[in-house]
Amino acid sequence: MTQDRWADLPLRMASAVVLLLCFAAALYFDRAGVLTLGLVAVVAMQWELARMFGLTGWRLLAVPLLAGLGWVPLAIQPLFLVPSLFLAAVAGFLPIVLGAVFIVHNRRLYIGYGALLAIGILSFWSLALTFGAIGVVTLAIVVILSDIGGYIAGRLIGGAKFWPAVSPKKTWSGTIAGWVLAGLFGLYLMQVTGVSWSVPVAILVAFGAQMGDIAESWVKRRLGVKDSSQLIPGHGGFLDRFDGFVGGAAVFGLITALFLS
Repeated sequence: MTQDRWADLPLRMASAVVLLLCFAAALYFDRAGVLTLGLVAVVAMQWELARMFGLTGWRLLAVPLLAGLGWVPLAIQPLFLVPSLFLAAVAGFLPIVLGAVFIVHNRRLYIGYGALLAIGILSFWSLALTFGAIGVVTLAIVVILSDIGGYIAGRLIGGAKFWPAVSPKKTWSGTIAGWVLAGLFGLYLMQVTGVSWSVPVAILVAFGAQMGDIAESWVKRRLGVKDSSQLIPGHGGFLDRFDGFVGGAAVFGLITALFLS
């Protein structure tokens, strides 16, 4: 039983190493690299989402294509006279509008989760432009620590489920462990930067990452889908791997808009 509990770890670790190498390469090119990596992730996630909701053929290709075309002006937005916020809204929400036109079943579910995905994407874009690579790295560390805490504590400690009707595998022990690790990282940031709100923000972002994971789990359960795709071996698809990143980015974007702007 114990061996089965960790059976997927080697494949997950191998894929994680590849992802980290891609992330490091993107960081090497700073903002341009991060935005390019964002383009790849946005196109992949929009394709997976449309595919899960049953789109096929040219309709399945049209949604991620529109998402990719919308991301390009965001990446080079200083060259445009159109306000950045308008470009962001078009890039984030127009693919969801197009998908909603095509989709016949579960349209409200698609729009609801698509809106969360769009907000997370726009928050990531704003984070990359405002804080550059260091902001993206900070967000990634918080989300990864939350994920690590949930994975290890959930398997070693187990216990009561956090929200069994939506996400049967997530436990309270793993959820709290994610908060603790994120809070410790926030404490480190507070000591380095002197910013007193680093700890609560880190915990809130970790909570947002966990809610992003739960939201995607709920959508998959409603659709009867195990993984969003098999693009990332051991992790499923981009949505499976970056659902927490989307939720964490959305919370960070909301905090920034309300308190830090």
